[in-house]
Amino acid sequence: MARKDAASKLTLKVITGVGADGKTIYKNRTIGGVAPALTDADALAVGNGFAGLQKHGLSQIVRTDTAVLADRSA
Repeated sequence: MARKDAASKLTLKVITGVGADGKTIYKNRTIGGVAPALTDADALAVGNGFAGLQKHGLSQIVRTDTAVLADRSA
């Protein structure tokens, strides 16, 4: 089986503050167009690089890979 249209993105979960209720407020920053062939270690390095550009603190980096496994529309 061949994968088609593979794509990856990174989502940075950043801490933007604390609410009136004392709970941490998070926002997501998404970086698309990440090469699917990139290793997880390299993707983590890219995510940390982008996190360094944020004024908010980093909580989490998530990698999401997508690909078409079957296309029956043709």
